[in-house]
Amino acid sequence: MTTSLAVWDVPMPVVIGESFAVKVGAAGGKGAAVEVSDPSGKVVASGTLGGEPLAGTEALYWTTLDVPAPGKQEAVQYTVRSGGAASQFAVTAAPKPEHTLTVTITERETHEPLGGVEVRLGAFRARTDKSGHASLRIARGSYQMKLWRNGHIAADRTVGIDGDMTLAVTMLHVPEEHPDARWVR
Repeated sequence: MTTSLAVWDVPMPVVIGESFAVKVGAAGGKGAAVEVSDPSGKVVASGTLGGEPLAGTEALYWTTLDVPAPGKQEAVQYTVRSGGAASQFAVTAAPKPEHTLTVTITERETHEPLGGVEVRLGAFRARTDKSGHASLRIARGSYQMKLWRNGHIAADRTVGIDGDMTLAVTMLHVPEEHPDARWVR
């Protein structure tokens, strides 16, 4: 029988030099050993899969592992092994978030709130709720804010974070007949 591994609840980003938790599971892996290795192959976390399957599954046995984050700002890929199977996951390490950025996004013409907008500032990200609001913890620095929502566009903008901030931003609806519509769908 082939072991099937799953890794979930991987935070993004992780804080430089701190530990972060991930969940690891294996189908039919009751009581199996599991380990996480860094890019050099060094085992940095290990444990044993639990004796009860994850709720809603028949045989996905799982555990939570604490993994040390990279010591500098970078993207790192880890390898998980159990029962002869291997899987990988990646994280981006960033400075510790010290501030809160609150963003309100509306449609430029109608001024209606836009839910489901993906807001990205470097490794930090959030998604607006149905009232057009998103809040994210973010580290001090200068970032390019990128917004994405199907059928809408907004220019990237530079945002300097040196304390808690609130921003109001608009996005333009791009109708199907617009020449650029295929690029924003």
